[in-house]
Amino acid sequence: MAYCSNCGNRLTEGAKFCPNCGHSVKKQTTANESMEQPKIVYVQAPQQDIYVHERKSKGLAMTLCFFLGWMGAHEFYLRNYFSGSLYLIFFWTAIPLFLSILDFIVLFLTPKSVFHKMYDK
Repeated sequence: MAYCSNCGNRLTEGAKFCPNCGHSVKKQTTANESMEQPKIVYVQAPQQDIYVHERKSKGLAMTLCFFLGWMGAHEFYLRNYFSGSLYLIFFWTAIPLFLSILDFIVLFLTPKSVFHKMYDK
């Protein structure tokens, strides 16, 4: 049974207004209905320049050195831009080819922990 919240008069089932005072009647809810579901609000965060730590792969460096070492591709991958440029400038002399063979041997013999300390920044 429902009662008017304004005057306390007894209301009939489904009444929208109190017949005594004319006050609008709100639907009474049960305990389960009174618990509102939380609303999910999506807020877009402002754009920020976030530096993502890039981990270099030893296997990829070795593959680049083996196949494209004469052009200095592995040097560019490892962010040694100056030596990579020298490899590109002098690739026609075959000197970078021999240097890339040495680089491949050094990369092969370097432990992963030392490799990551040297090239991950």
